[in-house]
Amino acid sequence: MNCLKTSIVLSILLITTVHTTFSQPSNNYNQRLTQAKDSVEKVYIYHDIISDLKQFSLEEAIVYSKRALTLANKTNSADACGSTNEILGELYGRKNNIQPAINYYLISAKIYEELKNYRKLSRIYGNLGMLYYNNNYDTERTLYYYKISLDYAVKIVDQTLIAEAYNRIGGILYNQQNYTDALHYFENGLDIFKTLNDDANIVISLNNIGDVYRLMGYVDKALSYYQQSISLNEINNDIFLKAITYENIGQIHSEKGNIDLAFKYYGTSLDAYKSIDDVVGLTELYILTGDEYLNALEIEGAYNSYLSAYKLSIEHNKWQQIKQSALGLSKVFELKDDYEKSLEYLRTYARYNDTIIKKQMSDELYDLQSHFLRNISEKEIQIKDTHIELLQSEKKINTFRQNSLIFGVIILIILSIITFIRSRNRVKKEKLINLKDRQLHETQQELLRLELESKTSDLMTFALHLVQKNEVLNQLKTDLNSLSADQDNELNRKLKELSIHVQQSLQIHKEIEEFQHKVDVTYNDFFDKLKSRFPSLTKNEKRLCALLRLNLSTKEIASLNNISIKAVEMSRYRLRKKCHLNNQESLHEYMQNL
Repeated sequence: MNCLKTSIVLSILLITTVHTTFSQPSNNYNQRLTQAKDSVEKVYIYHDIISDLKQFSLEEAIVYSKRALTLANKTNSADACGSTNEILGELYGRKNNIQPAINYYLISAKIYEELKNYRKLSRIYGNLGMLYYNNNYDTERTLYYYKISLDYAVKIVDQTLIAEAYNRIGGILYNQQNYTDALHYFENGLDIFKTLNDDANIVISLNNIGDVYRLMGYVDKALSYYQQSISLNEINNDIFLKAITYENIGQIHSEKGNIDLAFKYYGTSLDAYKSIDDVVGLTELYILTGDEYLNALEIEGAYNSYLSAYKLSIEHNKWQQIKQSALGLSKVFELKDDYEKSLEYLRTYARYNDTIIKKQMSDELYDLQSHFLRNISEKEIQIKDTHIELLQSEKKINTFRQNSLIFGVIILIILSIITFIRSRNRVKKEKLINLKDRQLHETQQELLRLELESKTSDLMTFALHLVQKNEVLNQLKTDLNSLSADQDNELNRKLKELSIHVQQSLQIHKEIEEFQHKVDVTYNDFFDKLKSRFPSLTKNEKRLCALLRLNLSTKEIASLNNISIKAVEMSRYRLRKKCHLNNQESLHEYMQNL
């Protein structure tokens, strides 16, 4: 959590305040625009206007950016096109409209690659990495872009860009729990920032290194780096970073068993977050203190902390924090023996967890589709450009043919040459078009394959979700039954009612039917092959084949269908017999290869 916050300090600040009133440029700008007419100079005047507007009204800034882009394309200025696309990427990033931001940055990067502007490329790929991380925590794609950013920074020997790239890469490796490599990058970044006398980034680097040592178990070493960070930060007075550092120091004292001292630092951190109205920092700190109280079995303290986090995250619609605080409240009410409220908050946790997973999957699919649609569009543009070139070639040949008519004696020779050239060009054109059509077809087939993989991944996620839900409800039912045996009659009656309610939840078939429907749709071709090869298979046996193809274990299949493991093993045994498999052949592998 903490390294994520410090790495965000190095990112583009996303300012989302948008004014609804549309203001006009100042008279000075109007005069300059009039004098410049439609030229490259006018594009850069638009850039000046955008620079003034983007701090106050993103919508207005985007309108002027699109005017600038239209004019830049009209003037055929590569540098103006590249810089304007980069500005649009930044503006959409500030609006948190991620996909258009990514598209504009990629267009800008393509232009700067042709111009060999490596400084701009380093910045753009750094921003792209941050967009992917902020969008759906895609650490692999983020790390890929950060390393490209570092390569370009090294190429031009820009120490500031190199150090920033080191810190960003270290942050991603930290989140991937690769602490050794993360420490290496953070320390390299710190060394450079020290040579540049960049106190603000030195403070960030010290805090990052402290985070790594804390999670590696070297708490005293971590505390030393945190204290250095706080001392140096007295000059810069970065409240956000102070809040993070005090929170980290609190965790160290908690790990040492100094709970009172830990809560003292948590309190200081809480005051800092409140002073800058950092909702995410506040909610996550409330959740952290709730966990601390829960570990110490201080139920009321845990309840108050989780409830504060829950209310604040509900108010600001922070899904991740709603999920975490709801889980904490569920645990609190379980310890209070209020199982009804515990189950209510557990359902809230499950609902938001499902929503977050579905959104991440939707974002990934949208990104994948956009990527391939962009590739298809580029192929279509290439085909059109080739067609234009061929038409121009034909036009030249026709002109040559007409001019050759004045040469009476050599008319037949020239016509023969023209016929030969046209025939060759026509064959070349047909071959080229066929090649482009084949590439387009291959791209479309690849898109279909990836969509099938995405659907299979969706099925796997859905199945594991149902398995987890059934296991939680079964465990809850078992716990309720065991508790009911030792209670008085009234409480015993209420526990049984709650147990029946849990049992009814286990018997709801809506999600199972939805899952089976998705299986039927996704594996339609697979079922056709099964029917052709083994016509005697029942419907349930076919669905068992699909679950095995999904690589679900026997335990997971049993939990998913709310049956015993022995029943699944018997079904597998009958299926092996019908498929004529011997003891040395794997049923899982057979279904995967069918």
